[in-house]
Amino acid sequence: MSPSKLVALLVGASCIAALTLPSLRAGWKHALPRALAVLSILGVILLNIDAWAVQPLSTRGLLSWILLLTSIVLALHAFYVLRRYGVPQGSIDFTTALVTAGVYRFVRHPLYASLACLAWGALLKSVSPAAIALTITATLLLYLTAKREEAFSASKFGPAYADYVGRTKMFVPFLI
Repeated sequence: MSPSKLVALLVGASCIAALTLPSLRAGWKHALPRALAVLSILGVILLNIDAWAVQPLSTRGLLSWILLLTSIVLALHAFYVLRRYGVPQGSIDFTTALVTAGVYRFVRHPLYASLACLAWGALLKSVSPAAIALTITATLLLYLTAKREEAFSASKFGPAYADYVGRTKMFVPFLI
């Protein structure tokens, strides 16, 4: 990795750490794996950034762009729905109401699904062993984050959350 990419990685890691501190201080067990997942995704992006404009209309390039655009649309919609229905205290991490509207009607973790789409979309720009390892790591960490967040949400929202889990998928509507 070039020196400029290493600097970008260090700056990104510092920003991720700063944004994660409030959740860590609150004792949230999902904060650390989430931060590590985002750091892994940043690593994939930086590894492959030179290849983002190479063969954009190839099958792999088109699939990559579809995943990246899906990531953006999913994140924007999920943030909007959380802000509107989650009754957040401070940041959207601290919602006080169970959100089951919008995309949350179909998946419990659209923001983590968005991050997974970002990771896999970035990977497809230039597939390498390092990028594959980081993408798989990010995916596993996002799954761990979601499982830990579900335990927290179950204790916070009780039977309503158990009912919600029973009727929605984790990441992909009607599948997973």
